Amino acid sequence: MPDIARKFHVKDGKKIYIRIGESPPTIREGKINEGAFFIVVGDDLGEKRIRLSDQEALDIAYRIITMYQMHIRIYRKLDRQSYQEYKQRMEIRNEGKEVETEIIRFVINAGGETTIDEIKRTLGSKYADYLETLEKKGLIILKENKVLLNISK
Repeated sequence: MPDIARKFHVKDGKKIYIRIGESPPTIREGKINEGAFFIVVGDDLGEKRIRLSDQEALDIAYRIITMYQMHIRIYRKLDRQSYQEYKQRMEIRNEGKEVETEIIRFVINAGGETTIDEIKRTLGSKYADYLETLEKKGLIILKENKVLLNISK
């Protein structure tokens, strides 16, 4: 029985293997003997053999090919999805930097001091909501309604 494929693994120090073999059709005493394929699974203690007809082997082969093609499509989708997620993260990060820069520029143009209401009125509520983040970063100081540029930074 010639081997078509053979795969070995070592688990817990024991060898585990799978072998795919074939027995081609033959003619004996004027009769055609059917060919067959064999799947042999074994380890150090022994092996088990499964005989497959040509049609069964073909069915399994087609199923493996079909599933492989599905795997490839899923990998492509996952790759596109991970790229889209990366782009979204970068856009959010860049948007945060733009908001930060615009707030700092606004406070500098206001002489280093303004109010939350003035930022909200001029730049928008998204910018006013971002003030606490800037305070945590130490770029501004919030005192009640006042926004002060942190000069010590």
